[in-house]
Amino acid sequence: MPHLTGGQAVIAALRAHGVDTIFGIPGVHTLPLYDALLDEPGLRHVLARHEQGAGYMADGYARVAGKEGVVSVITGPGVTNVATPVADAYADAVPLLVIASSLPRASRGRRRGELHETKNQFGVMDALAGWTRAVEYVEEIPDAIRDAFRAMRMGRPRGAYIEIPLDLLEMGAPCTITTPTPIASPVPSEKIPVFARYLREAQRPLIIAGNGVTAASANTQLLQLAEVLGAPVLLDRKSRDTLPTAHPLVIASSGYPLTPAMHEIISTSDVVLVIDSSLGAERPGQSKLRLPDTVLQIDREPSEIGRLFPVTLGMVADARFALDELLIALQDAPRDRPSRYEEVAQVKRSLVEYVRQRYGEPLAFLDAVRQAVPHDGVIVADMTKLGYASADYLPLYQPRTFIHPSELCSIGCGLPLALGVKVAAPDKPVVTLCGDGGFLLNVGELATAAQEQLDVVAIVFNDTTYTAVKQQQARRYSRRYIATDLRAPDYVSIAQAFGINALGVSEPGELGEALAQAIQRGGSTLIEVTLPPVAW
Repeated sequence: MPHLTGGQAVIAALRAHGVDTIFGIPGVHTLPLYDALLDEPGLRHVLARHEQGAGYMADGYARVAGKEGVVSVITGPGVTNVATPVADAYADAVPLLVIASSLPRASRGRRRGELHETKNQFGVMDALAGWTRAVEYVEEIPDAIRDAFRAMRMGRPRGAYIEIPLDLLEMGAPCTITTPTPIASPVPSEKIPVFARYLREAQRPLIIAGNGVTAASANTQLLQLAEVLGAPVLLDRKSRDTLPTAHPLVIASSGYPLTPAMHEIISTSDVVLVIDSSLGAERPGQSKLRLPDTVLQIDREPSEIGRLFPVTLGMVADARFALDELLIALQDAPRDRPSRYEEVAQVKRSLVEYVRQRYGEPLAFLDAVRQAVPHDGVIVADMTKLGYASADYLPLYQPRTFIHPSELCSIGCGLPLALGVKVAAPDKPVVTLCGDGGFLLNVGELATAAQEQLDVVAIVFNDTTYTAVKQQQARRYSRRYIATDLRAPDYVSIAQAFGINALGVSEPGELGEALAQAIQRGGSTLIEVTLPPVAW
């Protein structure tokens, strides 16, 4: 049994669970952990410039790598700064692990005004993360990390947080490094025939799929099931890249434009199979989406079954195992159902028409992006006008190639998410779509891009306005505008100050050419797109 300091125990336990990257910023409270990190050549540290950026880098890494993203933060402000990515991980079911230091055990509850002291640091994370633990002894650090990984690998991952007093990080003790616990994913075999009977007898089945399908690597099985049943597949706002959007059975939508054609295809279906999707929390509760009377639900999280809508039959199971069993049970399913291709095509046309009416000519910039980015490239959309549009408009071809965290909807997440994606997928082009206002929230992470040699292309759409907010002021408050006009800096000069390639364009053709050249050249690039003025 090795004798390890708390910092060494953290590093050893992370390595035992397959962690190869940590994102973070060192501080005096976490130096014992960083000193241990220096002795582990197989573990990369990515240096961020803000803990929110570090958290979003770990988030982007997790989404594309398909495994846990890990971030290290200091006591107090490190924890409060990383709070937003933790909240996002909970909303989008991202396996994000935060390891933080805290004040020494002797200081607990004494309020002495110590360095980085907060009123209730653990309570902050306990309110935001899905799983939390405060460590009391060096010996329990490996077990705490094992339990965190187990929690993130069972059901929907909601983020995890481990807090270690700084005196433990320096203290030594005998430690047993625990290995990952195998997690079985049984399928309730008695339910498979019943599910299969409903689907076999359905004349107009429909499938609604969430991001748990990709998490389970069940994309191929989902498409096979759709083709066996002739069932349209509605991808929700978290799963747009689950299947190729051009497939004649696939409808990919952010969930906001519930067009009449979409209502029609859903309400006239006789059975709907919901797989790892919450449908967007606002839909059923506000009666915006009317489901058929027969609803079958498969979810990895027991608490999700029937939580937001009445369910005829539910099954708690991993999507891949469940779909494998259903495909076997449906080998004799009838193939003579009427084709629904034209219905799906009509829904797609209605979505394109909606997007074109709402966003207009600037969509040509998204056409240019799509043409320049290879099919396996990853596009990260921040909370900006054309970012929102991309969630309904961009064709997608492969899983794990599109990120738009629109439930928490945190502005400024695009650049750090893209940097984390590049760490996870160094051989793929990575492009982030940012707005001029949101980009400034984490602009310092350009330094991370340069220092860590993370080659991403950041497109900054500049209209000197918080457009989404100003549109609401125009529509709901009779054009009473306040605090939505922005004084734009020179984004090209800012990027060049970090040693990053940068240029400005104003036409879609110019953007497409500049983006294609940036991808081919390599290295990080910022492209500022001056959008046409709006007559507010």
